[in-house]
Amino acid sequence: MNDPQCTQFLSDIRRPLLALHKAILDHERVAYEKEFGPVTPAAFLQVLINGSGFRWLTPLSTVIASVDEILDDTEAEPADRRATAEGVVGLFSADQPNNSFLPRYLPLLQADPAILHYHGEVARLLRGVQAT
Repeated sequence: MNDPQCTQFLSDIRRPLLALHKAILDHERVAYEKEFGPVTPAAFLQVLINGSGFRWLTPLSTVIASVDEILDDTEAEPADRRATAEGVVGLFSADQPNNSFLPRYLPLLQADPAILHYHGEVARLLRGVQAT
């Protein structure tokens, strides 16, 4: 993938990744509140940050932050954009060793229609970039 393709891919995938992240957080909040009762948004944020049960989301959050950072960096090198694009692809690849995200993520595709919908958008863009 050349540099303009990387930049376009990162620009295109940013919104679907954010929507997917939000859908996962919404799903996880509902599950958390079923078990522990209602919490304020601030309290749930603290649970996300400090709770070990949500560490599996860190790779997705990190990838999104990397995409934002590289798109905002006017001095970023093509190799940095490529590495960020590869990071996005790798997050959703079962071929990546020690992928701590997929084992918790994949069951959610069957549990929540919103997550499945946004996954479809992400998967479509991933297929497009893998074809190049």
